[in-house]
Amino acid sequence: MKLAKLIKSVIVFTSLFFVFAANAAEQSQAIPYYGQEFYQDLAAGKTNADLIFRIKSVLRSFHVPQQGNYDLIVSDCQAAKGCYSHQKIGYNSARVWLMGKFYLSFDEGSHTWGVKDMYCDNYKTNADFRGHSQPGPGIIPDNTVINIEHTWPQSKFNRRFDKDTQKSDLHHLFPTDSRLNSIRGNQWFGEVEKDTQTLNCGGSRFGVGEGDSDEIFEPPQAHKGRVARALFYFSLRYDLQIPPDEEAVLRKWNRENPPDAEELDRNNKIFQAQHNRNPFVDYPNMVDSIGDF
Repeated sequence: MKLAKLIKSVIVFTSLFFVFAANAAEQSQAIPYYGQEFYQDLAAGKTNADLIFRIKSVLRSFHVPQQGNYDLIVSDCQAAKGCYSHQKIGYNSARVWLMGKFYLSFDEGSHTWGVKDMYCDNYKTNADFRGHSQPGPGIIPDNTVINIEHTWPQSKFNRRFDKDTQKSDLHHLFPTDSRLNSIRGNQWFGEVEKDTQTLNCGGSRFGVGEGDSDEIFEPPQAHKGRVARALFYFSLRYDLQIPPDEEAVLRKWNRENPPDAEELDRNNKIFQAQHNRNPFVDYPNMVDSIGDF
């Protein structure tokens, strides 16, 4: 009997390993945050509504850490030791985290600080601020130079969820050039065929797509995958629909631009800051198991 149980355990573990490897070559081991049922669903080949249900449960529930094992995913902490859930950190703290910490860089040669600009694909340094609220540790620099982009526009948030939680959710926030941030506004993302404005900034474009009259924004190549995975996360976390045309482009970007070391590190650091993860950064191939966001 014990031998039979051992063999069964080995088979289950092996199945989980291969499913895991197919979905996240970047990770070397399963992540306790997602809980055992998540990996069981992957092993069983669950897709669409079943997989969406599991992901939403992981993102919205309480987690009870288990020493050397998966988290227990529960609906109520009931004073369980170490119990945690997605923590709203506030928009001001989010801006400090992004521009005064994670995307902040110090140049030894010039002895100046800079903040990474995701739309221009460069760094905004002290020289760009002309003496106004320059970058530095724990500092929110001048927002007329660089600002925080809500990849999912605030005007399109889900009113059934707390606005401040959506506004400060680090998984869809990035520092970007203030002018391009304003130009993008609340337009959807896509691949521009004809420019309606000249941006001259890191490969970003604003215009219309092929056979379409609606204006769209196209970020630089290096940022496209991040945009896609941020929006897939936000769609499930807050019950929001992605328009079909945009979704098709985002799927393409996710395939062509897998997470790099910085994006993986960002996901880990966001988990430390607000206690949840973006599953599509950990498992980008999982997008293909969901037919409609």
